[in-house]
Amino acid sequence: MPDALLAPDLSTYTLYDPSDPFEDYVGPIYYRRQDDGVHCVLPTEARHTNAGGVLHGGVLLTFADYALCSAASHAASGGQMPGSFSMTLSLTVQFLAAGSIGPIIESMGRATQVTGRLAFVRGSVMQQGRRLATYSGVCRHVARDKAMARRSDSGLAPLPGGTRPAGPPSDVPMPVGYAPVLRPSPFTILLGPMFYRQDGASVHALQPTFAHMQNSGASLHGGMLMTFADNALCTSVAANTGKVPYTTMFTAEFLAGSRIGAPLESTVDLARATASVAFATGVVTQGGSSLLSYSATVALRDRSKGPEVPA
Repeated sequence: MPDALLAPDLSTYTLYDPSDPFEDYVGPIYYRRQDDGVHCVLPTEARHTNAGGVLHGGVLLTFADYALCSAASHAASGGQMPGSFSMTLSLTVQFLAAGSIGPIIESMGRATQVTGRLAFVRGSVMQQGRRLATYSGVCRHVARDKAMARRSDSGLAPLPGGTRPAGPPSDVPMPVGYAPVLRPSPFTILLGPMFYRQDGASVHALQPTFAHMQNSGASLHGGMLMTFADNALCTSVAANTGKVPYTTMFTAEFLAGSRIGAPLESTVDLARATASVAFATGVVTQGGSSLLSYSATVALRDRSKGPEVPA
């Protein structure tokens, strides 16, 4: 896979149709089928920043998931697009450098193996020739018409690609015993309010769910689940260490489908923290059902050193 991809003319790119609410809400994200794969691009904007003023890790996780599934769909369908519907089973992302706001991020994943039900994919997220992250994961592929039938059964209307849904309401009440999440940023505010409570070293995070968080199959989008998990673990690390956390590696295993309605919840297990690094694990649940198991390695930075500078 090339270390640098050419910046695209977006008029030659396509949006997934029907609309994927979450991808269109945080993007839109574009793709173009090529002979050797699917080139995916996301224009970055100020709303994609974290509290340090650089590209939020949740944006990179969401985009890596999009590129992973696009490559899996392309490979499982013999080069056809949009091809089969791919569901992420597991994904590991290594964060290598901070992303800037303004230039596009891009990726073209490569399927290393495809079986009757699974596709194994790896790739990199690039920005102006710089490698921001690497990713590898496994997807399950199913017939697209079967996945879209689930969408119809769930009452999600088939809107054109690029239709950006309304965001979260402005009057979400704070749950009793909780506080607003630490270190809010433009991207976390964009997704909707998130809350946490702390009991000793234990941090429990909670986020209400809304229609803009769905994928095209009417489940909560994997990028949304991973972003919530990443925000939860960084809140736990910040609350327990007093330092600024930056995720360096994140691994997710998707356990079950989900629907909007009940909030997302997670109690973070901060397994160990040193002066410069922390290790955290947890499970994202909804209504008592486990949706996502995650683990992460987090770099720690003293607040007195100021915001992170892109590498």
